[in-house]
Amino acid sequence: MSRLGGRTVPPGYRADIQGLRALAVLLVLLYHAGVPWLPGGFAGVDVFFVISGYVITGLLVSEVLRTGTVDLGRFWSRRARRLLPASALVLVATALLTLTLLPQVRWRETGWDIVTSGLYVVNWRLADRSVDYLAEDSVDSPVQQYWSLAVEEQFYVLWPLLLLLAAWVARRRGVRLVPLTAGLLAAVVVLPSFAWAVHLTSASPPEAYFVTSTRLWQLGVGALVALGSAWWSRVPVPLATALAWGGPALVVAGAVLTGPQTPWPGWAALVPTLGTAAAIVGGVRASETSGPVRVHRLAPLQWTGALSYSLYLWHWPLLVVAEARWGEPSVWVGLGVVLLSALPATAGYLLVEQPVRHARGRGARPAAGLAVGALCTVLATASGWQLVREVDRQVRANEAAADADGAAALEGDRSAGTDGAAGDGADQDDEGADGEGADGEGGNGARGEGAGEDGAGADGSGERALASGTEGAPPPDLEGLDLDPASITPDPLEATRDLPALYRQDCDATGEEVLRCAFGDPEGDLHVAVVGDSKIAQWTGALDELGEQRGWRVDVYYRSACPWSAALAEFEDEAQAQACRSWGAEVTRRLVAEPPDVVLTSSVKSQGLDADGEPSGAALAEGMAQHWREVGAAGVPVVAVADTPQPGDLQVYACVADHRDDLDRCSFDSNDGSGTGPLLRAVEAVPGSTFVTMNDWVCPGEDRCPPVVGGVLVYRQGSHITDTYARSLADVLGDRLEAAFDRLGVTAGADAAPTGR
Repeated sequence: MSRLGGRTVPPGYRADIQGLRALAVLLVLLYHAGVPWLPGGFAGVDVFFVISGYVITGLLVSEVLRTGTVDLGRFWSRRARRLLPASALVLVATALLTLTLLPQVRWRETGWDIVTSGLYVVNWRLADRSVDYLAEDSVDSPVQQYWSLAVEEQFYVLWPLLLLLAAWVARRRGVRLVPLTAGLLAAVVVLPSFAWAVHLTSASPPEAYFVTSTRLWQLGVGALVALGSAWWSRVPVPLATALAWGGPALVVAGAVLTGPQTPWPGWAALVPTLGTAAAIVGGVRASETSGPVRVHRLAPLQWTGALSYSLYLWHWPLLVVAEARWGEPSVWVGLGVVLLSALPATAGYLLVEQPVRHARGRGARPAAGLAVGALCTVLATASGWQLVREVDRQVRANEAAADADGAAALEGDRSAGTDGAAGDGADQDDEGADGEGADGEGGNGARGEGAGEDGAGADGSGERALASGTEGAPPPDLEGLDLDPASITPDPLEATRDLPALYRQDCDATGEEVLRCAFGDPEGDLHVAVVGDSKIAQWTGALDELGEQRGWRVDVYYRSACPWSAALAEFEDEAQAQACRSWGAEVTRRLVAEPPDVVLTSSVKSQGLDADGEPSGAALAEGMAQHWREVGAAGVPVVAVADTPQPGDLQVYACVADHRDDLDRCSFDSNDGSGTGPLLRAVEAVPGSTFVTMNDWVCPGEDRCPPVVGGVLVYRQGSHITDTYARSLADVLGDRLEAAFDRLGVTAGADAAPTGR
C-alpha cells in the first residue's frame, strides 16, 4: 500500500484514472449548474462509461486468467457493496425531499422513478417518457441521473456472462482468451451497439440518449482498452505522453464545442469516448516528468475523483428541488447548489460508502455483500413505493363526487341560440380579428392572413366560418359557474390519467404506418372520420358517446403533434416533420379511396415551413387546405374544430392541486388556442369546409378561463382538456357538429342517407 493525496491506495493504482473521474464529474456538475461555456458537459457521463468498461474488464480478465473462471457471486457482491449503499441512501433522501418540497402532482411520477432507479431499469422508463407526447408536462426527474447507473449495472450483469462464454470457447478450441474475447466483444457488443446508436440517434434522439443498447459500445470500448493492456506497455513514451495529454484535451474540447442540440450518442459521442480511451492507453507509458500524471496526482483532483460517484448522485436532486421551489436557477445559484451537494456527498462517502465497501470479516463475504445489495434495493424501492401510496391516500381523502356535473352545470335553456348566434364564442373570436396572434402567424386567436377587418375573406367565407362556429347550441350560462366546488373530479393528482380510450388502444401512429381506430356505432349510418393530433383526439371520448347515441360510425386517424397538412410542420427533428407529412398524405389517400361522409380535424400547431424553410402560419394553413381539397374532390367535406385555449406556462392541474381553496389563482386569460388561426385560414380557402368552436364552453368566463367547471377539472397536460370534461360537453359538441353537417349537406341520424360517397 502507498499514500496518494492523503489516502492509502493499493498496488497498481492509477492516479490518471482517478483524475479522469474527477474531470468527468466536474464536466457534469458544471453543465448542470448552467455554465454557458460548457454546453456539452453531459459528455462527462460518456467518460464514466469508458472508465467503467476498462476497470471492470481488467478485474474480470485477471480473474479468468488466474482461475479459469469468474466467481459471479463474488463479483456481483463487490459491485453491490461498492454501488448500492450510496445509491439507496440518495434514493431514500430524494423520496423525503419530494414528499416535503416538491408539488404533490410530481409525487407519483417521482415515486415510480425511484422504484425503477432502485431496480436499475430507470433508463428504459426515461426513454419511454422522452417519446411520450402525453408526458409533455413532465419535468426533469430528481433521480434522472440514475439512468447512467442503470446502464452500467445492466452491463455488469451481462458482461461477466459473455466473458465466461468466451473462456469456455477458448478452452474448447484451444485458443488464447484475450484475442477471442476482444473479437467477441467487438462483434457482439461494440459494432452493433454503435451502429444502432447512430441509427436511433437519427430516428429518435431522446430515446437514443437513454437506452442501454445505444451505450454498450462505450463500455465496450473501455473493455477493449483493458483487453489490449499487453500492447499499451510497448507504446513509445513520446506517443504515450501525447495520448495522455491529448485524450483529456479532446474530451474538454468536445464539451465546449458540442451542445444539447448535437445528436447524441451518435457519431459525435466518438469524441469523448475515444478521448478517454486515448488517455487511458497513454497513461500506461506516459512520461513521469512531461506527462499529465503530476496534474492527476494533485490532492484536490484525487479527492474529487474518489468522491465522484457520491457527487454525481447528490447534486442532481438538490438542483431539481431548488428549481421547483424558486424557479430556474441562475448560473451562480446553480454553482452554489452544486457546491452545497459536496456536504451530503462527503458525509455519505465517509459514513456509508467506504465502510460498507471495505467491510472486513464476515462483512467481506460474498453472501454478506449480496445481502447488503438486496437490503439496499428493498429500501430504495420501498421509499419510491411509499410516495406512490401517499398519492393514492391523498386521492382517496379528496374523493370527488361521482356525479359531478361538469359542463352540464352551465346548461341554461338549450333551445336558445340555435339560430346561429355566436354568443360568447364569437366574442372570443372577434378579439383576434384585427391581426395576427401572439406568435405572429395566426396563433392565439388570430384570424390569419387574407382576413378583412371582420375576419372575412374576399368571398365571405371567413364570415361564414365565424358565424357557424357556435351554431346549433347556445353559449354557456355563466350563472352556473362555481369556483368553490365541494369536490373536484378527476382529482388533480390523477389528471394525467384522465384520457380518452384512444390512448389505451395503441392508436398513435408513431412510426410510418397509418392506424385507424373505430369508435361510436360500428353499424352507424353516418361515417365520420377524425384526423389529426391530440387536439382532435381529446374529443374522441365525447365522439364515441355521440356515435353510440346518434348512429355515427367514428374512425380515428391519430398521430401525436402532427397536423393534417401537406406542409412540413415545425419539429425539432426534420425526420419527424417528414414522417408527419407522409402520414398526412397517406391518410388523405385512404380517405379518397374509401370516402367517409365527413371529416373532423383540429391542430395545435400554429406554423409550418414555407418554400424557403421559414415558419409561416399561412404555409401550414395552405397545406391543410390542400388535403381538404383532395378529399373534397371525392365528395367529402371537412369540419375544423377550434384548438382549445392555451394556459401558457401555467400547469393548471398542478395549480389546482396546490390551491384547492383558491381556484381563482389557477385561471388564465382567455384565448382561441395556438392552432385555431391556421384552421380558420384553411376554412376560408376551402368552400367545402366549415368551422366549429367549443371554446366558449371550454373557457366559460368573461375574460378568464376557470380551471374547474361544475366540479370537473377542465385541463390535464398542457392545453388538453380532461376526458371527463370533454364527455360532459358531448351534447353541446354533438349539436354544433350536426349544425355544421347540415351546412355541408351531411345528414346525421339512423334514417339518414349518407352523402359524399
